Amino acid sequence: MSTPVKVKKWGGSLAVRIPRQFAKTRGIEAGSIIDLEAARPLNQKRRRYKLSDLLAGYRSRHRHGEWNIGKPVGREVW
Repeated sequence: MSTPVKVKKWGGSLAVRIPRQFAKTRGIEAGSIIDLEAARPLNQKRRRYKLSDLLAGYRSRHRHGEWNIGKPVGREVW
């Protein structure tokens, strides 16, 4: 059974929260000493988006006009 978990920062250390069902099936409880030798980071691939896919749902009704926010205040150059 594969159970990916996220490593988080805990003070100056790193911590892994072990899911209850995982711990129960393996007899792990508070104070247990476990071997982390088999632990290895999983390669999580970031989802890559194509601009054409992102713009596929765009419609002209989604476009808004300009906003009138008043005259410049200070040294803005408009």
